Amino acid sequence: MQKENDKIATQLKNELKKNFPELESVYSNTDIFVFEEKVKLLCFHCAHYNEKWTCPPRIPNLNYEKIIKEDYRNALIVFVKMKIEDENFEEVRRMTTNVIHKSLLHLEKILYDSDIPTKISFIGGSCKLCKNGCALNKCRNPYQARIPLEATGCNLIESFKKVGIKIEFPVKNYLYRYGVILW
Repeated sequence: MQKENDKIATQLKNELKKNFPELESVYSNTDIFVFEEKVKLLCFHCAHYNEKWTCPPRIPNLNYEKIIKEDYRNALIVFVKMKIEDENFEEVRRMTTNVIHKSLLHLEKILYDSDIPTKISFIGGSCKLCKNGCALNKCRNPYQARIPLEATGCNLIESFKKVGIKIEFPVKNYLYRYGVILW
């Protein structure tokens, strides 16, 4: 089974490089993910709290740690690094979120077409699919919208450290954006 998962990971990594050459990826198992309630609490202080359909408190109240660690075994962490200046910070935030988001949806389709229909992905940062923000009554893109991994309570800094990815704050010269696809 592990041989088959390694083959799938290689296929996803190759597909990512072909269609999104600016992105990098790391393959791992789901045991690396560290969940902490304090991470969910940080969402309360976000400007998008109770505004976006993919962010707290509007996301389903599920045990994400249990789902991710027990129902999935494989994770492909996808990330991008972009230079920022003060004047382009918001533009880079939107662009990095959207490129990660689009790449994960592309990888989901590959897994679906490979007879792995229960795949799932989580973006980094709040969803930015709708240029004018979320609709008041419901999500405009329910089939494409994805929950940010940090909204599940996942501590990205501690989790990704386990696979050699270092996340630093405060953001200075470069913005890093992360997402993950699970199968």
